[in-house]
Amino acid sequence: MCHSLVCRVKQVHILYQDEHLVAVAKPSGMFVHRSDADRSAESVVVQTLRSQLAQNVYSVHRLDRATSGVLLLARSQTAAAACGLMFSERRIRKTYLALVRGYSTAAGQIDTPLISARGREKLAGHPWAEPQHALTGYRTLQQFEVPIALGQHATTRSSLVEAHPETGRYHQIRRHFNYVSHPVIGDTSHGDGRHNRVYREHFGAERLMLAAVRLEFEHPITGSACDIRCPADSSFMTVIRQLEVFRVPLSAD
Repeated sequence: MCHSLVCRVKQVHILYQDEHLVAVAKPSGMFVHRSDADRSAESVVVQTLRSQLAQNVYSVHRLDRATSGVLLLARSQTAAAACGLMFSERRIRKTYLALVRGYSTAAGQIDTPLISARGREKLAGHPWAEPQHALTGYRTLQQFEVPIALGQHATTRSSLVEAHPETGRYHQIRRHFNYVSHPVIGDTSHGDGRHNRVYREHFGAERLMLAAVRLEFEHPITGSACDIRCPADSSFMTVIRQLEVFRVPLSAD
């Protein structure tokens, strides 16, 4: 198992490839490219894939280190530029699975502006420090009620949701669900430490419970329809399978 603290990978699993693009299943705990956040990281997707394919590859979007799932890369600078335009024009549909605290509503949108990654360190008034439009759609797939008391509550509740970020802001899904009081389980930056501890100790949730499971887009070079899927990995699904015994009917809210 690969979790958010240790990740040593010699190869990454390739989900799709052609002469222009390659998509891989990024493990939780693996950086997309080298980062000042952890210079000791032994495995990085870009460098690993370059060795695996014996050619340069270019990252065209990011997944947080703690997030697992489908990651798209380009095999040329031309393809990278075309992908960059595709992402900036939002001509791609991204699907995630997340386990969140509490009972989320059946479906909805979280429309809350967020400050970008590069704006976090800027003083008020700097253009980068201004919140940017951010929109996440979601629907609730399952709900669970675990007979473990926490705080004033006799049980611990959670929901499995499918999320579709319409924009690509820094930690968007994590910050948005925290904003509506449903933080992602295992999130040490924007989450609930007490719930994280319960799910870690009782269900082995040693990772952020967020997985990118699907990318849908028109190929930016060939124009063909692409639908790349990446089922949530074992470290994610082992937790969900254990929760199945505590599944309850979806609330009417």
